[in-house]
Amino acid sequence: MTSTNRIIKCALAALAALLSTACQGKPAPTQPVEEASAAVASSNACQPIAEFNALDPRRPVPLQPMMAWHQKKNMQEHLEAIERIVDGLAQEDWEAIGLASARIESSPQMQQMCEHMGAGAEGFTELALDFHHRADAIGEAARARDAQAVLRATSNTLQACTTCHATYRQEVVDAETWMVRTGQAHDPAMTHGGH
Repeated sequence: MTSTNRIIKCALAALAALLSTACQGKPAPTQPVEEASAAVASSNACQPIAEFNALDPRRPVPLQPMMAWHQKKNMQEHLEAIERIVDGLAQEDWEAIGLASARIESSPQMQQMCEHMGAGAEGFTELALDFHHRADAIGEAARARDAQAVLRATSNTLQACTTCHATYRQEVVDAETWMVRTGQAHDPAMTHGGH
């Protein structure tokens, strides 16, 4: 294994660690007396989440549960694309690099998705779009069959990942809270294809 491959594998391991995110519980609404014990149990279950969130200085990105799940799946798909880029680079498989980078490059659909997911967190959309714009250079470098440029572009793209994950965390909220924080209604059709 070359030193470049070891560095890349270490970078991927660090990125995987960054992909962990937290959710925030919301207190249960007022309930009838007969449900009081269930509410106390639920409240106690949320306490560790509240304590964890208090320790996390990152800014919350409010998302409804399905949006948060979708975003996590997309982050996993982004990591898989980076993995395929690194593997393609190790094999000098320029077509594989181009196909993998196309999964994370900028597009009108990605822009729309990033804007939707980041609607409640100032600055999130810009960082998300920056990631995708940086990823464009990976495909360009692959088309030029320039291994060093692919590696530099991948590193630059991963820097966008670490910046975003160091700045933001998921906050799972209900539909009403999301609408209040974003000023818009949730469109389920928007949750397919990006952040």
